[in-house]
Amino acid sequence: MNIFRKRHSNCEPADVASTPISQAAVRRPVTVCGQVVRIKTRPAAGLPSLVVSIADDSGTATAVWSGRRDIGGVTLGRRIILEGVGAPTAGGPVFMNPAYTLLADH
Repeated sequence: MNIFRKRHSNCEPADVASTPISQAAVRRPVTVCGQVVRIKTRPAAGLPSLVVSIADDSGTATAVWSGRRDIGGVTLGRRIILEGVGAPTAGGPVFMNPAYTLLADH
């Protein structure tokens, strides 16, 4: 199964068995796929957190990794698959410490 699409395209849900971000169920395990559009770190009482926003054609989701300042390979424009339980927010689901898969650049 080829999970990669042509260059510069976002992830297609059918290609990676993921759900469009706008349709992702909250408080249930879900897999979403998108392109990294924002990366920032924030200290929280001495414990750093890496905050990464991803977007697909339908919306935006945020992943937060506690205790991390960076993750090798997570860069702006990189395509990524997130697996986890999303919490509802006005800006889209937020995943705390999700499992992730980086998709190859081509």
